[in-house]
Amino acid sequence: MRILLICTLALLSGCARGPTLSEAADRLEHDSRSVIDAGARRLGTPGARPKVLFNASRQCGDGKARQVWRGTVPLRHGPDPRAALDNATDVSIGLVRAHGYRLESPPAIEHRLRTFAMAHDGSDVRIVVRLRGGHHPAMQLDASTLCLPRT
Repeated sequence: MRILLICTLALLSGCARGPTLSEAADRLEHDSRSVIDAGARRLGTPGARPKVLFNASRQCGDGKARQVWRGTVPLRHGPDPRAALDNATDVSIGLVRAHGYRLESPPAIEHRLRTFAMAHDGSDVRIVVRLRGGHHPAMQLDASTLCLPRT
């Protein structure tokens, strides 16, 4: 009986802890860099190198913070800009999905812009991808965690 109680308490304390900011930030960093690097190889201009515009922690209050990350890469021009954006959308969704994320809703489609958000099941990370067409087509990836305890 005593062993059963100890095992139950150990399980409950481990499950109740939840993710910390550093754990979620590690996933955010890994997945974001992986997606933007693969996007550069598959969709970018020849020799395109992704740029990380920022990777920082933002205070939420109550001892919690969120990690935010933004990266961008120039996209190749195509003969049909809408078809190129549609293709980039399909490829980008596949790149993010390969890391265990699910599409939150169908991509928003505007004339020169495609936007979609994906969340990771079992994690506190969300990725938003914006694909811009026109004279300077680009992929912008914004990722963030929920507000989480720092430790």
